[in-house]
Amino acid sequence: MPRCRFAAAPALVLLLAACAPAISTHGYRLDETALDQLEPGRTTRDDAFRLLGSPSSVATFDDKVWFYVTQRTEQMSFYQAEVVDQKVVTVTFDDQGVLREVAQQDLADAIEVSLVDRETPTSGNELGILEQFLGNIGRFNPEGQPPQQ
Repeated sequence: MPRCRFAAAPALVLLLAACAPAISTHGYRLDETALDQLEPGRTTRDDAFRLLGSPSSVATFDDKVWFYVTQRTEQMSFYQAEVVDQKVVTVTFDDQGVLREVAQQDLADAIEVSLVDRETPTSGNELGILEQFLGNIGRFNPEGQPPQQ
């Protein structure tokens, strides 16, 4: 019986270790001292780039807005990863490239976006695998030959 207990101890340790979450950090590493050096009205776009580095993203329709995004996720075994912390620093410049505003948001400011399950209808036929195979016979040209009409 003591042997059984001795064999069960490592199994229990492995089982408990499997329950520990895998923690991952993605994106920009927030540097508070660099953020403190940004001065609205004085810092230029080049200065901000030198201090903070390349932004995670630039606004789609306005290149005067830069985003620096950091996310920390935890994943328990085979479950989907869950975002446990998120920070977004938004840096906005005016038309002359001078810093106008620095804003910070965290996970509490995030908005859940629900996806739509609709499918876009397309015209045409749904071909089966046999129809696709037979339809391609004779369509390939020997190398160096022009296509036949």
